[in-house]
Amino acid sequence: MEPITQPIRVVYDTRSWAYRSKTWIAYFAAFGVVSGDTIRYLVGWVGFGVWTVIFTLAVWVMLVRSKPLKTLKLIPWYLYMLYGFMLLSGLLSSYALISVGAWLVSIVTASFSLWLAHAFDWRHILRVFANTIRFTLIASLVFEFVAAVIVRGPILPVFKNFVGDVPPSRAFYWTQGNLFNGERIQGIMGNANLLAYVGMVGLILFAVEFAIIGTKRSLSVWSMVAAAVSIALAKSAGIAFAIAAVVVAAIVSIAAEGKDYETRHRYYRVAWSVAGVIGFFVLSFRAEVFALVGKSPDMTGRTMIWRKVLALIPERPLQGFGWLSYWLPGVKPYEGLVVIHHVPYYQAHNAFLDMWLQSGIFGLLAFVTVIVITFIKLWQLAVRHTSALYLWPILVFMGIIVQNFTESRMLLELGWVLFMLFAIKVNEPSEALEPLGNSPKRVRLLGRGLRRSQPQQQKDR
Repeated sequence: MEPITQPIRVVYDTRSWAYRSKTWIAYFAAFGVVSGDTIRYLVGWVGFGVWTVIFTLAVWVMLVRSKPLKTLKLIPWYLYMLYGFMLLSGLLSSYALISVGAWLVSIVTASFSLWLAHAFDWRHILRVFANTIRFTLIASLVFEFVAAVIVRGPILPVFKNFVGDVPPSRAFYWTQGNLFNGERIQGIMGNANLLAYVGMVGLILFAVEFAIIGTKRSLSVWSMVAAAVSIALAKSAGIAFAIAAVVVAAIVSIAAEGKDYETRHRYYRVAWSVAGVIGFFVLSFRAEVFALVGKSPDMTGRTMIWRKVLALIPERPLQGFGWLSYWLPGVKPYEGLVVIHHVPYYQAHNAFLDMWLQSGIFGLLAFVTVIVITFIKLWQLAVRHTSALYLWPILVFMGIIVQNFTESRMLLELGWVLFMLFAIKVNEPSEALEPLGNSPKRVRLLGRGLRRSQPQQQKDR
């Protein structure tokens, strides 16, 4: 067999206390950023705060004890620049204390990314998030089944997210029990868009896991089915566009590997041209396009939200209103800014507009700089390495970027963790990567190498 994605022979002692402790800490912390709403619905904000403090301290202890100087040196200058403008916007804000507190929360969230980049290689990080999301999606489908078949109706959160005995809108239910009635399901996160978002990330991870034989093939296949079902039933148009972009990125990156400079860039020009034409078509015929996916031409109120945000930005275009990540209830000018069907919204539904609104034009430019440079480096990693393992960072990053043209999930929890992780870990030297194979990855993915590989080779990974 030609070792296209042959793993490094030196493996961790999976029975050691050091390995098990850091792995379980990673799982619990990852679940906190993947399904934070689930924890808050179950144990409330106080319980979620306790969860966060416990696993943040655990991550910090593990990070300090492991002497992370080499990883700290991987943090690029443009990331410091981004955090600098975020902090400056907070110091100049009318809600300075709240904004600086939000900035510190972003730092704490990024510390988990830093520890992941330091303590695990790309293969193990894939495994941590794949297993966490696998559990989340299966639990979501079971939860929806219980609501639809046993409860036969909506389920309220254990800790209510509204005042009074009756929710002001069905959106305040943990789940509405829509599994069999054709409406959108919400999963254990209580949010259809978030369920679709996690499902998209999971679908990419499970596909790469299948390609590199990261676990039993049957488990990867059934996980992809669970992710696809979750996405389909959550009915998110933004995720549909993001998945289309991911598919194109996967095809182009695999096809470009091993080609000469001119051929690679011809592929890229064609791909960007096609993307531009499709984008123009969608904008020009958005009523018809969104009708096909069951959405209104204004993308369920998003154009109204964007107009309100764009009307606010000129009031403080340079310094912004102050970094918050997601808007906080009770903070001006966000309180009551967007209310649709008695449901208040606390995001701009566009990460770029949110960054401009909160951190000003310089924060936005720093944000775009981090995205562009990180994207280029992740793309180079995926194209230049022969292992399909290194596809997952660029494909997940692509999906997140496209999805965040209609959401702001990139600015907190899972989105921020992955964003910071990619921006840091992509700067690792090539010596930290797995060995190159003898042929491009498409040989394995499309040919006999994939069928002849033996699963037991990866059982120790």
